[in-house]
Amino acid sequence: MAGTYNQVVPLTLGKKKKKPQAANTPVSNSGSAGNNVVNPYISTSPQPYKKMKSMSPVSTMYQPINTSNKWGLDSMGGSEAAERRRKRAERFSSSPATSQGNSRTGSNSAARTPKNTFDPMSEMEDYTNLNAIASKSQAYDKDKHIIGTCQTIEKSYLRLTSEPNPELVRPLNVLKAAYAKLMERHKKKEVTYTYLCDQFKAIRQDLRVQMIETKFTVSVYETHAKLALESGDLGEYNQCQSRLLILYEKPALKSPNYGEFMSFLILYYMMTEDNAAIMALRLKLLEEDPVTFKKPMVQKSFKLSNARTKNDYHRFMKICNSVRSLGKHLINVFLEKEILKALDIMCRAYNQLSLDFLKEEFNFPDTASMALYLQKKNLGSYIVTKDEGSEKEFKYLDSRACRQAVANLYQGSRKIDIKGQK
Repeated sequence: MAGTYNQVVPLTLGKKKKKPQAANTPVSNSGSAGNNVVNPYISTSPQPYKKMKSMSPVSTMYQPINTSNKWGLDSMGGSEAAERRRKRAERFSSSPATSQGNSRTGSNSAARTPKNTFDPMSEMEDYTNLNAIASKSQAYDKDKHIIGTCQTIEKSYLRLTSEPNPELVRPLNVLKAAYAKLMERHKKKEVTYTYLCDQFKAIRQDLRVQMIETKFTVSVYETHAKLALESGDLGEYNQCQSRLLILYEKPALKSPNYGEFMSFLILYYMMTEDNAAIMALRLKLLEEDPVTFKKPMVQKSFKLSNARTKNDYHRFMKICNSVRSLGKHLINVFLEKEILKALDIMCRAYNQLSLDFLKEEFNFPDTASMALYLQKKNLGSYIVTKDEGSEKEFKYLDSRACRQAVANLYQGSRKIDIKGQK
């Protein structure tokens, strides 16, 4: 506690003992007046109490404040500081164009009108999304009719970021020659799908910018859609399908493949689980085109949709096994999900499931392939073998033990990521 300022020493009865003082510690004897307690360890004497000057009650209620120099601005440079404050106030109070002129040429140039360099096309460009090639293409007139003059047969696809240049667009006769050459090379298997897709997209683009809507246009989109299905490119297939639905609205452009693509459309809606669109398409075909509705391919697709809606997995698998068209590629996208869904229903109903029974239901060629499929799904540990090595060997799935595992597999397969949907 040594060195504490004005420390209060408690009073004790009896004679007060004197504390030993250090040789170099001065002691002040003054300060008893005014009942002030003095710390003997502090060399400085306390100041005597000063009597304050009496003030009238009115003067203490209100004291005017001089706001002209409240912050002492006159001491910051006099007239120079005032001039800086005045210029700063002008910059903030004036318009942006005027403030730019004042900052460059002074107050005399405030009356000048700055040159308008506003570019509305550049203003529409969105630089926040660096993945977008151009966001201002919608400002150009897409209905402007042009006729291409390019004579190049093979041309790679390049996304348009400005108005199409006729010198880079091929006319209809050149596009027909390019299509014929492309199909010839495809039949000879000289090119890959990546090359085919690039060339077809370039042909489609040239048709689109010239607003050519003929049977040749429908043929190009149908061919590209089939090639995309064969290669599993659902994104390009969806783009071709969307354009075909617009072209098919014109009676003169309905091709003989219209029924086939309607069956593809039903399977596509099944893949995206859009049951409302399937019902709308059924009603439209019944009212507007009953001939197409009665076609076998269309009927088979509708029956497949009904079986899935009713959870009739037995009928669903039988119809899937009978599909021979390119629609099989669309079915394969969601077939595994339907297998897991059917297996989940079976596991909830039975305690044991024979692998021979599962093989027949899910159209597997043999029991070994069925067991291999279950092992890939981490269900191999639930396969039980009885009388192994004998003629009565019997394999079954312990469905009671694997119910939760199968349910988790089905829930995890319900999402299908399809490129090109946005």
